[in-house]
Amino acid sequence: MSRAKIIRNNPHESFICLSCGSAVSPLKNGGNQRNHCPKCLSSIHVDIIAGDRRASCHGIMKPISIWVQEDREWSLIHRCRNCGIIRSNRIAADDNEMMLFSLAASFMSQLPFPAGKTLDHIQALSLQKEENHE
Repeated sequence: MSRAKIIRNNPHESFICLSCGSAVSPLKNGGNQRNHCPKCLSSIHVDIIAGDRRASCHGIMKPISIWVQEDREWSLIHRCRNCGIIRSNRIAADDNEMMLFSLAASFMSQLPFPAGKTLDHIQALSLQKEENHE
């Protein structure tokens, strides 16, 4: 049997989030299938190829980041707690906006250099640029 065969018959199924316990309804609009919890943004590692339900891992996929694609569409980046695989999933219209914002902003608190000095330098350059234009 081919791994590419899609065996999921109903992409609009409801489920209980294994990470936060919320009841998750099918998408009403903005996508073909629900693939993560709109409250905690977690997913489950069930697919090898989207929709095939052939992954044996079944680990919780925690959101670790946001990917802004070239068309400015946002996707969640998930990492499986069991096997470590990383996958992306498009955000949904009813996703928790505060969780999305905190994921998008979280990297700013984990910079590999002293952010305070860099921000001061950027502000100084900005002021110099304004003075030069006057």
